[in-house]
Amino acid sequence: MYRRPKQCFKRRRRSMVKRNYFYKTLIVVTVLIFIFSLYNIVNGVEFNDDIQKVELNYYYYEGFGEDKVVQSIKDGSWYILKPDGSLINLKGNYLAFAGIEGKNLNFDDDYYRFVIGNESYDIDYSTRFIYVDKNGMECFLDGYTYVDPTKGENYFILRNIKGDGYETGLYHKYNKTVVIPAVYDTLNYISDDRIAAAKNDKYGLINIKQEEIIPFEYDNLDYINDNFIIAVNEDGKYGVININNEVVLSFEYDEISYTYKANDYFKISKNNKFGLVDITDAEIVVPLKYDNIEYYPNDMAKASLDQKTGVIDISNKEVVPFIYDGIMYYEDGFAVYKDDLAGFINRGGKVILPVEYYNILEVKDGYITAVIDNENDEHKHAVYTLKGKEIIPPIYEYIDYHATDKYMIVNNGWYADFVDKKTGEMILNNSDIHVPDIKYINDKYYAGGTSSYAIYNLAGQKLTWQSYNGISIININGEELLAAKYNTERFNTHFDYFKQTKGPSSWAVDEVSKAIESNLVPFEYQAAFTFNIKRYEFCSIIVEFLEEYYDTSREEIIKDKNIDVTYQAFVDGINEDIAICLHLGIVKGRGNGIFDGDSEITREEAAVMLTNLANYLGLNTDADEVKLNDKKEVSEWSMDAVNFVLKNKFMQGVGNDMFSPKSNITREQTYIIMYRILNETEFYSLFDKASEAWGWFYVGTMPLKGTPGLPIVGIDTESGICFEVDYEGIETLEDLENYLKTIFSDEKVEGMLKSGRYFDVDGKLCAYGMARGTNHSYGKIAEVNKNIISGNKIEYTVSVEKLDYNYELEGYEEFTFVTEKSGDFWAFSEFPAWW
Repeated sequence: MYRRPKQCFKRRRRSMVKRNYFYKTLIVVTVLIFIFSLYNIVNGVEFNDDIQKVELNYYYYEGFGEDKVVQSIKDGSWYILKPDGSLINLKGNYLAFAGIEGKNLNFDDDYYRFVIGNESYDIDYSTRFIYVDKNGMECFLDGYTYVDPTKGENYFILRNIKGDGYETGLYHKYNKTVVIPAVYDTLNYISDDRIAAAKNDKYGLINIKQEEIIPFEYDNLDYINDNFIIAVNEDGKYGVININNEVVLSFEYDEISYTYKANDYFKISKNNKFGLVDITDAEIVVPLKYDNIEYYPNDMAKASLDQKTGVIDISNKEVVPFIYDGIMYYEDGFAVYKDDLAGFINRGGKVILPVEYYNILEVKDGYITAVIDNENDEHKHAVYTLKGKEIIPPIYEYIDYHATDKYMIVNNGWYADFVDKKTGEMILNNSDIHVPDIKYINDKYYAGGTSSYAIYNLAGQKLTWQSYNGISIININGEELLAAKYNTERFNTHFDYFKQTKGPSSWAVDEVSKAIESNLVPFEYQAAFTFNIKRYEFCSIIVEFLEEYYDTSREEIIKDKNIDVTYQAFVDGINEDIAICLHLGIVKGRGNGIFDGDSEITREEAAVMLTNLANYLGLNTDADEVKLNDKKEVSEWSMDAVNFVLKNKFMQGVGNDMFSPKSNITREQTYIIMYRILNETEFYSLFDKASEAWGWFYVGTMPLKGTPGLPIVGIDTESGICFEVDYEGIETLEDLENYLKTIFSDEKVEGMLKSGRYFDVDGKLCAYGMARGTNHSYGKIAEVNKNIISGNKIEYTVSVEKLDYNYELEGYEEFTFVTEKSGDFWAFSEFPAWW
């Protein structure tokens, strides 16, 4: 049994709609809603960072400066959005936006890059990139298959397919003229005076007028500068010529090529030996003696010799000895590897970390992240300064020290956390939600998941489904929104956008706060207030309500009702809360073994569930028909429930006498509804009993035992004739005292019983027949306001209709009732004589 009431007596619970003049209609609390600005703390409730989904007309991508690339959600068309709000319409049938690129491809500038279907190939899903400049000029030209930017700001490269190759020309994009016809195999525009070209599989150099500067006699040509042009002869040998076609480095080499992130020196090889050549004068500065070589900035080169690796400078002086199996370059030095272990050496050749580590994971911004293989054969990450000072000990299985300026991301076991770099505090450690991978969004939110991600706040509350493959921040009209990306098909990219908020909608703050204070909303649900509530979430809130209403727990409900929490009949699985609601008849499945807990609840579904809850609570759910202009939209199976919730103002219409039955209901709306029901039923449930019991002492007498149709037979005592009480479950004075103590404080019960009105005769509860009548100058209760004084004390301010001698309304009078927690239940400590 539930803790309230504890006794087995049958309460004569006269329904709230059929209880003499005071209870002819269901008493409805009139809630005054104030519009609040969203503060961190409202009515003692502290709201955490939250989000609110917003509907936009476009999907937004970052562009040049303050520009944005946008795609119409309605029809998929693409635009460049300027800061003044104007739009440049892009004509291309683009599949996706692929970011900004160009300079790294040796173009004159960066361009917007889009994915477009490649109609040149008879292959499903064949795609290619197409470029658009910052002003919206697209690389399209009728008659040409491919149009791409060049190093020159004025030109596009034109290409058509010819056999296994191309016919290539040059187009002036502003003059809109073909300046070089598409007759070349390839064109590489460098300047108007320097254009590398190929024709009939031979390479040469021309100018914009197609005048030949270097004849078409080489198998390949790579122009670096006028004094360093890499050429390949018909024998496949590499050499260097100048702009006059004079050989400055003989054609005897196997390769001359770019090196890592640098143009000062090129790698040169012959007979599998490598060195470096200076591109300014074609002088070999590092002799061809190494098995391999890679030039790095700051005049350093990693080289291999006799199966060992070291570092030399540009004068061929050894900086790091040739004793290592491998070396990885960083701007601050070198990770060195030997015998499957790793260490770190700075650019001056000094050993910072000895070769004792499992790996050097990262060197960045003055810090080294190293992996240690400890005595338990566990891999732990540690962080050091460039001087070798340990700042993060090897206690984590993973560290991203540079995740944010303030926090690093760590993993221990399967779960990730943010750790304050200064204090070492684990930010998410106290959260009940743990995920294996997290990504920092800002100081309010993070993304958590694995292959897909959800948005969380730093308090550990999950704000969205784990369905996004990328979450970022984008500034739209001066407001930073969270942009959560997801794909429905290969190139069908969509975004959900969220406003950064704190707490529920302004109109809902007051009552949502009270719902939380009333223990109706578990911590994990105290967020995402404006989101549509799902069936499984609705069940959880109902169970929270039942716990509060009956002063019980989930475990006791399951035990007392012998509920099967597995409910094997449902193939999609259920949790404890769903099982409870199913067993109590509050919810049903969809049929065919499906509960469908993740689906969002419609308003008419919510009405049915709330009515089922009211039935379970013992409330009278009969209600007159409510006028609705969209009555035809209400399903027949929900009509009675809709009338009930509207008549009693548990739910409200959406305006113009409309209910909108098929639209959804949000979390915050659900919390407010449950609070209103609790606020009414919790008070009236106890008030119902208290008014009846109070009347036994100050208005009339408890029901007396007798035979219907016959006078009540009294019992003779020394003090006069008394009568046996007839109230199921209360048979002795001790029973009466125990019952009263479930309603009133011990002090009040003691005062009631001192009246001597009730006593035992031969083990039976008896009373003298008395009746004082009632004060009929009061009508219905008009309003109840609940004020939570503390966790153990609640004050109710009750406004009652005041009637004149003709029983006409002349005003209202307020009474204050106070309940305090007494053991396992609430009891009135103040119950004024209000009638």
